[in-house]
Amino acid sequence: MKISETFCVLPFTHLSTRPDGSITPCCRSRDTLGNIKDMTFEQAWNSERQQELRTQLLNGERPKHCFQCWDMEDQGSVSLRKSMNKTRKYMIPENCNPVMPFEVPVLELKMSNLCNFRCRTCKPDLSTTWLKDWHKVKHEYESIGIFNNTAREENFNNDQFVEDIVKLAPTIEIVEFAGGEPLMDPLHYKVLEALEPFGDNISVKYSTNLSKLKFGKFDTLASWSKFKGVDLSLSIDGYPALNNYIRTESDTDVLARNLRDVKNALGDKYNGRAALCYSAWNVFGLTESYDYFENVLDADVHGNIAWDPVFINPQVLPQHLKDVVTEKYKNYLDKIQFSISHRNKRIHRFVNQNMNFLNAKDQSKHFEQFLRYTRQLDESRGTNVLDVIPELKDYV
Repeated sequence: MKISETFCVLPFTHLSTRPDGSITPCCRSRDTLGNIKDMTFEQAWNSERQQELRTQLLNGERPKHCFQCWDMEDQGSVSLRKSMNKTRKYMIPENCNPVMPFEVPVLELKMSNLCNFRCRTCKPDLSTTWLKDWHKVKHEYESIGIFNNTAREENFNNDQFVEDIVKLAPTIEIVEFAGGEPLMDPLHYKVLEALEPFGDNISVKYSTNLSKLKFGKFDTLASWSKFKGVDLSLSIDGYPALNNYIRTESDTDVLARNLRDVKNALGDKYNGRAALCYSAWNVFGLTESYDYFENVLDADVHGNIAWDPVFINPQVLPQHLKDVVTEKYKNYLDKIQFSISHRNKRIHRFVNQNMNFLNAKDQSKHFEQFLRYTRQLDESRGTNVLDVIPELKDYV
């Protein structure tokens, strides 16, 4: 079928949930189709809002709730929309219409905000551990119109939810788990166990810090071995010192040890990558981080951009600091350009994308807020940004 320039495969193949129970077309969408507490997946699939979204995409329009993808594309970056249209092209239904048969190949489940880390790029709606800092910095978010109402652990643990997933199982190809930290979520293990009988035809994917591989009596590796494939996007934001600074409570050595165990247990069923969140904190250490991922973790690379709140976006750096970073990236690209390895080609592409994004827009009016926010978190957590980002010595 001929598709429009704004077409996105996700609303035709995918449903996503958030820890508060919201059902959304994808993880980036700011629209809500309903809530799992009072709506089934079947009702959400062809809801009025979902039909409206599909109609706009089929007609070549840009839905307003998809602004993150449009902004990234307008700045020359690869959006989730473009990435999914490429990697999941094979999933595009032969006939795409506003009303679609109730067949959902991909479920993305964020079922709880329970998490043991306090990543600087996160906040309480996705991490319960963040609550201990939130009262000290929430005013920074509120100053730019972001209000967080999550002051507790959120989840939507109910048996009907698991039953609905089992009913969908015959059409499911991929179940994606995120959080919070999914490997700490009791409901995640209920869902995983319920899907094991269908595992030969289902791959499971995770966004995880991989700090835990056992949950009570539940052996995660034993369960994963019953599925067609296991794909891990590892939440790591740099080489050890930098990662442990950004992802407070993290221990990179634990991740590396658990990753070895996963590879040994799953063999060819395993696929994964280091999934770095590109922010104003790791912009200077990006190249050293990529070297660590390749040489120590033996991991492929992937990346997201710290888009929200704007004051942690890499684009907040003043131009002379962007120039320093750009020169560093160019030298790194020159160093690895003669390698023909698949992994180095990917690294080359990601460094180029990050460099282009860094310089695509001037957000330096938020730089002072980034510095202030960093100081506040350092005071709360007993850390010092200069230990990992000495380039900021003239500002902190």
